[in-house]
Amino acid sequence: MRLSLGVAILGAVLIGSAVTAAESPVASVEMRQETYVPDHLTVAPGTTVEWTNHDSMPHSVTADGKFDSGPIMPGKKFRWTVKEAGNVDYRCIFHPSMTASLTVAKP
Repeated sequence: MRLSLGVAILGAVLIGSAVTAAESPVASVEMRQETYVPDHLTVAPGTTVEWTNHDSMPHSVTADGKFDSGPIMPGKKFRWTVKEAGNVDYRCIFHPSMTASLTVAKP
C-alpha cells in the first residue's frame, strides 16, 4: 500500500514538473571570451533566459532597473524570467565592452 502511494505521488510530481517545463521555455546565452553568445536574442514574455559562464573569469548580467546577477563565477549560471514585452540592454559590470540585448516580443 505504501509503495503504491509513493509511486502515485512520484508520478504526480513528475507530471507537474513536465507541465511547468512546457509552460516556461528556456533560452540560453553563453559567456565566452568576454562576449555574450548570442549577443542578441528575441524571446516571448514568460521565457526564462539562462546565462552560463564558460570563461575562466567572473562576469555579470546587469540590466539597469531589470536585473543584476552579481558576479557569476566560471561554470555557474544565472536565470531571469521575462515578464513583459520590450527591449532590454544588458552588460557585464566587470568588462565594459561586454554588452548584449534582448527583444521581448509578444507572440
